[in-house]
Amino acid sequence: MKNLWQNINIFSWGLLGATLVLQPTSAQAQYIQRSFLNPSFESPVFGSAGQQCYVQVSPSLIPGWETTHGSVKAGTGNCTGYTSPGTVPLIEIWTSGFSGASTATTPTSAGNQFAELNAEQSSELYQNLCLIKNETITFSLLHRGRSSATVADVANFLIGANTVFGRFSTTSNGTVTAQPVAQNGATIPTVTNNNAGNGWVRYTGTVPYTGTSGNQPVGFAAVSTAGGNNTVGNFLDEVQFAGKPVVEFTTSSGGAAESETTPTSNPPKLRIVGLVPTGGISVPISVSGTAVLGTDYDTTSHTSTFNITIPAGNYDGSDATSVFTIPFTVINNNVPQGVRTIVFTIQTSTSFFASSTTTCGASPINASSYTIYDDDFLSGRVWNDADNSANGTFTNINTGSETGTNAGGLLNAILVDSNNKVLKTTTVAADGTYTFLDVPLNQNNVKILLSTTAGTVGNTPPTASLPANWVNTSPLTTAAFDTGTSISSKDFGIEQLPNTTDLTAVSQTNPGGTATVQVTTLAGTDPEDGALGSGKKFKIVTLPTNGTLTYNNVAVTAGQIISSYNPTLLKLDPQDGAITVSFTYAAIDAASKEDPTPATVTMPFVTPANVLLVKRITAINGDRTKNPNDNTPLNAFVDDTTSTRQADDNNANWKSGYLLGAIDGGKVKPGDEIEYTIYFLNAGSSNANTVRVCDRISANQSFKGSAYGTSKDIQLQLGTSTVLDLTSANDTSDRAQLISAGGTVPTNCYLKATNDNGTLVIDVTGNTGVPTLTTMPGSTAQGSPNNSYGFLRFITKVKP
Repeated sequence: MKNLWQNINIFSWGLLGATLVLQPTSAQAQYIQRSFLNPSFESPVFGSAGQQCYVQVSPSLIPGWETTHGSVKAGTGNCTGYTSPGTVPLIEIWTSGFSGASTATTPTSAGNQFAELNAEQSSELYQNLCLIKNETITFSLLHRGRSSATVADVANFLIGANTVFGRFSTTSNGTVTAQPVAQNGATIPTVTNNNAGNGWVRYTGTVPYTGTSGNQPVGFAAVSTAGGNNTVGNFLDEVQFAGKPVVEFTTSSGGAAESETTPTSNPPKLRIVGLVPTGGISVPISVSGTAVLGTDYDTTSHTSTFNITIPAGNYDGSDATSVFTIPFTVINNNVPQGVRTIVFTIQTSTSFFASSTTTCGASPINASSYTIYDDDFLSGRVWNDADNSANGTFTNINTGSETGTNAGGLLNAILVDSNNKVLKTTTVAADGTYTFLDVPLNQNNVKILLSTTAGTVGNTPPTASLPANWVNTSPLTTAAFDTGTSISSKDFGIEQLPNTTDLTAVSQTNPGGTATVQVTTLAGTDPEDGALGSGKKFKIVTLPTNGTLTYNNVAVTAGQIISSYNPTLLKLDPQDGAITVSFTYAAIDAASKEDPTPATVTMPFVTPANVLLVKRITAINGDRTKNPNDNTPLNAFVDDTTSTRQADDNNANWKSGYLLGAIDGGKVKPGDEIEYTIYFLNAGSSNANTVRVCDRISANQSFKGSAYGTSKDIQLQLGTSTVLDLTSANDTSDRAQLISAGGTVPTNCYLKATNDNGTLVIDVTGNTGVPTLTTMPGSTAQGSPNNSYGFLRFITKVKP
């Protein structure tokens, strides 16, 4: 952005080279305007970086500026991204270098954009400024002709509709064809040709304003152009018009508790509007009031007068950039002193006007009072009494470990008078403290209560209450007392309730009979105590209806409280069968406060696994229909009516038609091959975690390897899945192995005879092979689930 200060250095304002240039914002309209904003037409930026172009735009797009230009034609332009505004009043902006360096270069160090007065007709560019009667205003501008090095473009400087204070005549190469003409009391020094470079001439001067204080349009109007074409001519840049800045207080009063030693809540502040020159200005302030300097407060000078320095800048009045806090400190003490007031007053100065910053010419807020409230009169604190040391009283609340609380920001402390009307109400701070400001002295029989609802002064107080999940350890209303002296430590005790955890145990096998299992470890949480479990206190609220709870081998009763809880001592004897046992319990915290919403313990039980095995002869010499030796049928299931395991053969959960084979294979001779099929089924309701089949080879037979193909010695099928081919190698490559005669079989094979002819060991629930089956699920219906049953097959030869 261009340096708006360069244009008025000549007037000994001594302004900074790098300054604050404030642009109008949506909030600016509420403040008066004392200087030109956007004086160099640099906002907004048009075109891409380095582009030489022009635009004709609506005045609403150029911050600060208005025009008398008519809606004579649609705006044009060639800057990147430009869109014509249509037929509206136009302001024309050029970027440096457009139409050739000789005709459109900005002045030295004057930024990249400037305006042409004659957009499509002779018109005026102006801003509405607040002018004060009988003030002298300083102005500065850069002017340049456009089309002729010998004939000047001419423009007027005027205030209002037609009061001209100066006329300027400049050619395109910076020749001043006539020295500026000062009118109506203005003073404009003579100038030299091209004094700003690149064909530009800087004109400066002062203007006496004798009109009524108020808002006036101030601007520059085209008079003529070198070629007589009213659409070509009169370039303007770095235009500034400014009187002394205007200063007032932002508000007439404020205040806070004396504990706010550096006032931040609502301290007195100065607002400034206008142009402050280099070096800044000083605003003298005096102090008075009932507060005592040195006792109740102190100033930066330690005296009753001091200065506020306003740095150089172009101030628009906005809170973000144009407000300055009065520096002072409040002296905090522990002495009841009542309400005291400091009055800050702006003293007269030649550097500014004390006037309204919101209404032009109106009276200012010339004084601002700051009230110091005595916060040492009546106070207290709400403690998070996690250990219930108060125990229903107002004594022994804070035992050293408690911290203050406001129950999540929802608590109010309410002072009630003897007529049960609210005298004072205040919120409780995050650290639990509360203070009543300016409590009247000599009030008898007042009380303080806590409530989630704020009180209304003069009305009946709300009911004493706490937020959800909080309980009181002291009463919520104090006993009556008098306010004749300074009172503190009106403390209360509250604490949060614990929360009990719902628990669901992993399903387990019902032990049956009177055997017991340990109950899942009880648990909960407490905001003050943390995790609740072993060593804490729990209450058994309701008992199970299908089991017996015991603690330390003694039956538990409903409502029993278990102190110093030991998880290993709480046990359950469930009724037999596949059942689910449940009971409710509640956590109790260190303050002996019980969770009002008990949780549930759920413990599911299943019956044990029941794996059935059925072994049959399913083929002789490869024929699964009959024995080719004697036509003994093999394709129908033969029930073993003589065996004690007949019930296994006829269990209802076998898949229908699944079991095939004979008990007696009929006549065989040496060399015949006999296929055995061992069927298995988990007829129980719980999983079988380890299923191993051990089958000793009969003494008059030998195991046949590769019976189903090369290295395919044994077949295994789970449910209806694909048959797996296993080897009999004595290794861990798959689920099967053949322990040769005399070899050691696993201890859990439980053979009825010695391993004198070899033993097959097949791990049905082993981890090797596809599909992987780590446990065999219990069957829920006939043939369901699919992997709750299956078979394994192998072939032997009759020995010679």
